[in-house]
Amino acid sequence: MSAKNNEIRSKLALLQLAEELGSISKACEIMGYSRDSYYRFKKQYAQAGERGLKNLSRKKPAMKNRVSPELEEQVIEVALDYPNFGQAKVAELLTARGSSISASGVRTIWVRHNLETKKNRLLALNAKLKQEENWSPLEQQHLELLHRVDPNDPVFDCLFPGDTCVQDTYDLGEVAPLGQLYQHTFVEGYSQYAHAWVSTSADSTEAATFLVKRVLPWYRDNDINIKSILTDRGTEFSGKKSVPFKDVLAKQNINHVQMRAYNGPVVNGIAARFQKLAFNEFYEPFLKVHKLASLDELNQHLQQWCDDYNHQHALAGRYTLGKTAVEVLSLSKHLIPDE
Repeated sequence: MSAKNNEIRSKLALLQLAEELGSISKACEIMGYSRDSYYRFKKQYAQAGERGLKNLSRKKPAMKNRVSPELEEQVIEVALDYPNFGQAKVAELLTARGSSISASGVRTIWVRHNLETKKNRLLALNAKLKQEENWSPLEQQHLELLHRVDPNDPVFDCLFPGDTCVQDTYDLGEVAPLGQLYQHTFVEGYSQYAHAWVSTSADSTEAATFLVKRVLPWYRDNDINIKSILTDRGTEFSGKKSVPFKDVLAKQNINHVQMRAYNGPVVNGIAARFQKLAFNEFYEPFLKVHKLASLDELNQHLQQWCDDYNHQHALAGRYTLGKTAVEVLSLSKHLIPDE
């Protein structure tokens, strides 16, 4: 039995022992808990069942960038203004401007936004200028350097909203009283705009239903055509059991790219990052204090969280550069080619 299961089991034993003995104090003395702990466990169990007795992780996420948002913006600005500069030169320039940052600090931010190479900075500059449609002579010179980059490089795979999207299925585990649950995830590769829906099935029919009912209507309403969908080789997407999903792609004339999502050329695991964020910031705290009555209730709250994510969450990446998904879509709609 895992440590987490042992933790829940001992708390349940305390609650049961107090009831059997008719004495909270005696039960706490035997089990080695305080009376305050007993009342806290009792309240958590009443609110969310056994899941409520699970301690949330106290481990803080390792922040890839510990500087202020203002300084991060300056690092990105210099990276795009001077894509030929190395990290030491950028740190020296910012220090001269009155900001304190080391060369390694600059690189940390570059890695966060996929700007760690000169080519990547030029590509990010290209994306930014296309969004803004405002090129200076110096920026035009920078763009000319892009002609030396191999156009067949897979980094060109995501050129506009809808060009490359990612679909994945995330195992949420057992959630009482609903049983085994799965999150179906769809992330647009350019803006990182995300859709998610929870169901009790991870098969191809459910993946196809999610795409048809939850994803495609939003793309139609926003005049965005999906060109390619990147998936892993799970049975819902690949092999004999994947017919329902593949039929939808064929009907919609959507190209299917199959590989491990975290090896994707541009999206680079954005589905996995979104799912990890959803688990840490939505599922864990929500299930800690809610005793679910239905799957509809969970999905209703998930949609509210996704809406906040798409409108308020600052995203790292070559095309987002600290903007929200909605902001990137607004800036880049004109890049979508006419059909």
